[in-house]
Order: sequence, then C-alpha cells, then structure tokens
Amino acid sequence: MIYVVDTNIFSRAFNNVPLEVFDDIWKPWSTLMREGKIVSVDEVYCELAAKWGDTSDEGKWLKAHHDYFLKPSNDEGFIVANIFKNKKFQEGVKEASLRNGTPEADALLVAKAKAMGGVVVTAEKDDKPNSEKIPNMAVAFGVPYMRITDYYKMLRNVHNKRPESEGVQIYRSLGVPSDY
Repeated sequence: MIYVVDTNIFSRAFNNVPLEVFDDIWKPWSTLMREGKIVSVDEVYCELAAKWGDTSDEGKWLKAHHDYFLKPSNDEGFIVANIFKNKKFQEGVKEASLRNGTPEADALLVAKAKAMGGVVVTAEKDDKPNSEKIPNMAVAFGVPYMRITDYYKMLRNVHNKRPESEGVQIYRSLGVPSDY
C-alpha cells in the first residue's frame, strides 16, 4: 500500500510525537518513505518548511526526506482539473492562499493517491457529507482514505514486525470503514 500523507498528519506528529522519543513512529515512517511506500506532495513540503524552517529538528527531518514530497505528474494534473470542476471542491481553496500564492495541497494529495493507487492519510474530519474536505474529495474520486490513528497503528505494526493492516481501517465511504 502507498500512503499519501497530508500536512496535518506531519504537523500533528511534529507537535505531539517528539522525534527523539517515539522511535516506534519515526523510524518506520522514515523507512517507508525511503521505500516509496509513504509519500506526499511538494506543496505539503512547502507548507511544512514555512512553519518548521531549516534549523529545528523537525525542519532537519523534513529536509532529509525532501525527495519523498513529489511533484505532480501530467496524469495528476488532469485529475486535479477534474476535481476542480466541482464547485464545492473549488471552495476548499482559501482566498488568502490565492492572493498570497501559498500552497494548497488537498486536491494534489487526492490526485497523487488516485494516480498511484494509494490511500490518502488525513486528520480532516469526515462528518460533513457536503464539505470540501479531503475525505469528501477522496470518496468522490474513488480514493480510499485513512485517519491519523490508523496511520499511527500502521507505523507501530511495521515497527513491531506485524502486518501493516493489523487493526487498521481505511475508508471508501464517509465514516464507514472497509476491509484494508
């Protein structure tokens, strides 16, 4: 399985899961990134680098993993164009981001996961059926998604040499878990 990770997953981990304390999370995260099983998009890197800089431990970790924050392919560009044909998903792009030229990664994450046959990992809520959030976008385009807790379970499974999917749920419909 390929995991395409949202900004909020990295941010929450950097804020709440110290690099020097939780090897059972960070070591498998790094290993799976090097193996190409965990990726993200360049816009996520830009969002994170703007917040964490180059000198913090988190910024250094990001820089060491920069190669796994991928640029979009042509196929992904077509998927993004289709996503933005939907007026609701257009609303997810913040006006301030457009004015300031700051990154907006949601559609790119869904497109990357669709193109790679992966699952989007996000901490966004899936409790509003008509929202512009990643879970809605993913479901609308046939892309499975995973919640943050399941992502951590998967990383711990890898660390403990158990099957990745043990006790982990993915979602293909809003809030309805399905078989891994």
